[in-house]
Amino acid sequence: MKTQTSERPSLPAAIGMHCALLSLASGCVGLAVSFILWWRSLPRDIQRIGEQAGMFSAAMGLVLAGIALAAPRKLVHWLGLIALIINLAILSVVLDKIFMIVH
Repeated sequence: MKTQTSERPSLPAAIGMHCALLSLASGCVGLAVSFILWWRSLPRDIQRIGEQAGMFSAAMGLVLAGIALAAPRKLVHWLGLIALIINLAILSVVLDKIFMIVH
C-alpha cells in the first residue's frame, strides 16, 4: 500500500499569484498617478500627499512582487518580475519629483 504524504505548500506557493496580481494592479494605478503628479503642477499640499502615497505604494508593491518572485510557478515569476519593474518605475518617478533630478 502506498503511503500518502500531504505536505503543506510554502507561503509563497500558496499566495504568490495573489500577491503578483495585487502588486501588478496597484502598480499600474500608482504609475499613472505618479506620472500625473510628475507632469502637472499641483498645489504643494496635494503634491506632498501624492509623493508620500507613491512611496508607500511602491514599497508595498515591491514587497508583494518579492513574495511573487519566491513562488515556484513560472507564470507567477513573470508576473512578479513585471510588477517589480513597474514598482521600481514608480519609485524612480516619485524620487525624481522629490529631488528634481530630471524635471
